[in-house]
Amino acid sequence: MALHFTLRQSNIKGSSVYKKWFAHTLKQGELTMDEIERRIQNRCSVTRADVRAVITALQEEVENGLKDGMVVNLNELGKFYLSIRSECVDSPEEFSVQKHVKDIVCKYTPQGHRINAGDQRIVRAFTNDCTLEQVSAYDEDGHVAKRVRRGGHIRKI
Repeated sequence: MALHFTLRQSNIKGSSVYKKWFAHTLKQGELTMDEIERRIQNRCSVTRADVRAVITALQEEVENGLKDGMVVNLNELGKFYLSIRSECVDSPEEFSVQKHVKDIVCKYTPQGHRINAGDQRIVRAFTNDCTLEQVSAYDEDGHVAKRVRRGGHIRKI
């Protein structure tokens, strides 16, 4: 299976990229918890109920860890952490949580590794060896109606 994309033209007036073209990812559906449970049940000796129980417990532990200010490292899956979005003020005395904190967001970083020691580039687990396919249209059922070009495996994104 390939990651589908189409080309779009930027419409951000006044931007340096105005009227330039860029790749836009096309989602091909949603993988639900029920489907994940079914797939795992078919691969292992556990039932869907067992899978659901473990995932629910994992979700609760991740949430508790995040609320305690921890980075939650799920090894090959990646890391989760909370971050605060706030407005800037001129001095610490002026800062008010109620007035200046705008949001708390959950950030995610997929697991990755450096290609070479000292190299700044990191290959992320979920993007390594991803195949790209440019498409121009989908039919009414959401299937690819017209392929434009098939890319090779993308190793270094």
